[in-house]
Amino acid sequence: MLKKISISLGAAGAGVLLMAVPAHATWYPTGWPQHAYTSDNAGEGAFQAEGDWIMANDIGEDHKSTVTRWETNYGREGECKATGGAFTGREECNYNFDEDYKVRIKVCLRNYSNDIGWENCSTWTPWLSIATGNA
Repeated sequence: MLKKISISLGAAGAGVLLMAVPAHATWYPTGWPQHAYTSDNAGEGAFQAEGDWIMANDIGEDHKSTVTRWETNYGREGECKATGGAFTGREECNYNFDEDYKVRIKVCLRNYSNDIGWENCSTWTPWLSIATGNA
């Protein structure tokens, strides 16, 4: 005899799927196609053309912050910092770039508590169109 068993997860548990994603997997959050990773895979950064967003995500338990450094080919530069600790959520920084130019990003680690310089930096991404995000 077969019995039908129903399990109700409720609103909080419905549709939740947990999965581990390797640092260099080809899966990216929607809208963040241009990624870079620190050389030790402890930090992730990305550029999203729509809205001119730069992202930094700390994905390593190393007591260092992840910093996505950026520069444009018209002389602007800056950084987006994830300083809240590992796995506390990505930092999304919004900038107003000139759509007629290009931007590139590099992701590094930094220990701000003792002001150690840039560590385990990725290489610069290719120059990306600010309007489309394409190289």
